[in-house]
Amino acid sequence: MGKRNGARKGKAAAAADSLSADLSDLFKTLPPIKRVELTKTVEKLFQVTSNFTSEPLTPAKQWQEYQEIATLVEKVREIESGHSMCRTLPDRRNAIKPFVQWLEDLGARVDGVEVVDYGAQGLGLRVTKALGQGDLVISVPQKAMMTTDTAKASSIGSLIERDPLLQTMPNVALAVHLLIERNSPASLWEPYINTLPHSYTTVLYYTRAQLEALRGSPALEDALKQYKFVARQYSYFYRLFANTLLKDYLTYDEYRWAVSTVMTRQNLLPGAGESPLNSLIPYWDLANHAHGQLSTDWVPDTATTTCLAMRDFQPGEQFTIYYGLRANCDLLVHNGFVFPDNQADCLTVRLGVAKTDALAAARLALLERLGLHTQKFQLRRTEEPLEGGLVAFLRVLQMDAAGLAEERGEEQLEQLRRVEEEQAVDGKVMQWLITRAALLLRSYPTTLEQDVESLREVKDAIAAITSQLVLAEKRILVATVAYCEQRLQKLGQNKE
Repeated sequence: MGKRNGARKGKAAAAADSLSADLSDLFKTLPPIKRVELTKTVEKLFQVTSNFTSEPLTPAKQWQEYQEIATLVEKVREIESGHSMCRTLPDRRNAIKPFVQWLEDLGARVDGVEVVDYGAQGLGLRVTKALGQGDLVISVPQKAMMTTDTAKASSIGSLIERDPLLQTMPNVALAVHLLIERNSPASLWEPYINTLPHSYTTVLYYTRAQLEALRGSPALEDALKQYKFVARQYSYFYRLFANTLLKDYLTYDEYRWAVSTVMTRQNLLPGAGESPLNSLIPYWDLANHAHGQLSTDWVPDTATTTCLAMRDFQPGEQFTIYYGLRANCDLLVHNGFVFPDNQADCLTVRLGVAKTDALAAARLALLERLGLHTQKFQLRRTEEPLEGGLVAFLRVLQMDAAGLAEERGEEQLEQLRRVEEEQAVDGKVMQWLITRAALLLRSYPTTLEQDVESLREVKDAIAAITSQLVLAEKRILVATVAYCEQRLQKLGQNKE
């Protein structure tokens, strides 16, 4: 008797819980009056972010545009707050065990590493046995990966076929695919999705004050563009899904989460056609970055991604992989971190020929012969910080009319590109670079010494990242000045 009553109570409680959950979901949906307000705000956001013919060119106007966009985004987030139907992700640490089992059931192989929580770094891989360089550590079959192909085979496949944005931007298609799968009750990738971070340190999560800390850095322009692009994508999909159930799952916060997941974790795999597949590779994407050599490969015979140890590892060490030749600016904007020991780091410098220059036509003609169509150059974090293209551009910029009028064959043009090949204008080039580097250093809101001090004190993850970035950039500028001063001294000695 007691058991029967208990059973009845259990069913009644389950029914009540189900009703409560349904009501909870119902209250999560946006009330009609708020939906109208949101739609008007999103329409304005779409218009502001679609000014392709009149994009701001100066830093001041770019910042002004960002503030307008950010105000609209903040209003969108305020209206949507508490009204997302998206499934809440569980604690990542509790999701590890079922995730590993799911991956093994799909045929993945993991040898010598395990998933652990590295605190501020998030989840990572710890070495459990001695690994030698070249040892196979991770092997993940394609059927465990989320790719642009699985997106096309999913419920949004027909949408991808007819929508121009999804057709031309596979990374965006993968982000939408991820968002849909996160909320699918029978998604193959649920164990994987449960291990993903709940938020990121990409520039999409920066406040205005945190973005202002990037003033003076080339990263600021890239960050503002990224913020604008994603705001436009969100408003585009809001309009696209306006008359579907998807509108209750697409909030700005959820979309930036999906975009940040793809930006920070995607890899390219060889596709069946000419274009590679944008892919999310479970387990492999838990490995953090360190300087080394590329050690990930695609095995077509078994349709698997394999990851080898890029060096010898000892038990207890963090297992890391090399993400490739990428500057810290790129890592910050697209991956949400900075690598202080980045041997491939560089600082982008914009140069141009002034329209008011009386010799502008002659300079541009010579630059055309040199194949220097770009106005972006890099100062590198190496003993030789100057690249050939930069030196050639500056040499042309410092020439007088006689120098520009000289007859030059291919060999003479090549000499202009050689940093070590002394030219008559090199003294002016080095002095110009010293002056330019000093101006660039003064454009930052903080000094190098203040950045070093703030890194000792700062506890906020984003503030630490921005401090590391500008500190690395300033060190490149200081090293460039020292290099140019040495070259000037050498040039003076040669004249004597």
